[in-house]
Amino acid sequence: MQSYRPHAVRLRADWTYPLLWLALAAPPLRSWLESSMALHMLVQLPLLAWIGYCAGRMWTRSHSLNQLQSFNAGGATGILIASFAMLLWMLPRPLDLARLDASIDTLKFVSVPMAGVAIALSWQRLPAIARAVVHLEVIATLLRFGWGYLAAEQRLCLSYLAEDQRVTGIILVVLGALYSIAVSWKAVFGVPIYAFFARADDSRAAAP
Repeated sequence: MQSYRPHAVRLRADWTYPLLWLALAAPPLRSWLESSMALHMLVQLPLLAWIGYCAGRMWTRSHSLNQLQSFNAGGATGILIASFAMLLWMLPRPLDLARLDASIDTLKFVSVPMAGVAIALSWQRLPAIARAVVHLEVIATLLRFGWGYLAAEQRLCLSYLAEDQRVTGIILVVLGALYSIAVSWKAVFGVPIYAFFARADDSRAAAP
């Protein structure tokens, strides 16, 4: 009986991500997440990308990536594709169309998870310098879009109110600041931020 457990766990994991995708695509949850610009951009899109990333990580554990070497050398191609897909859906017009047009929304539900898959297949292949460049670009993108939504004097999305746009801009700026702290933490303190706080918790637990 013990020999069947790893297979059963893997089978359950294989079904987890498609079921999560279907849950996000189902009208009740999809309508709720797309009712707010902040939820649409900063919750739904990351969740879809995360589902694709996890599915891609599962695939890499059981398949060789040698066949990808011809067109994804160093992971650059996959990261560029993923960056383009994520940037596209942060723009006002595509975000608006995804709310108003079912076919565009379907395209989003396919392309964003595929961006996550591309990241999973490419990130470990990227050189350290290229990863640093990607981190810097993520920070710049969050701050750039956040400032753009805050500075706009009129609504950029027909589907969302100006206040919703302003809130989204504030959250993007805050996320950009937090992301920059998290990325630079290791360079400053020598350990990732999660390891730093885990070590602090261990120290407090060990104290008499």
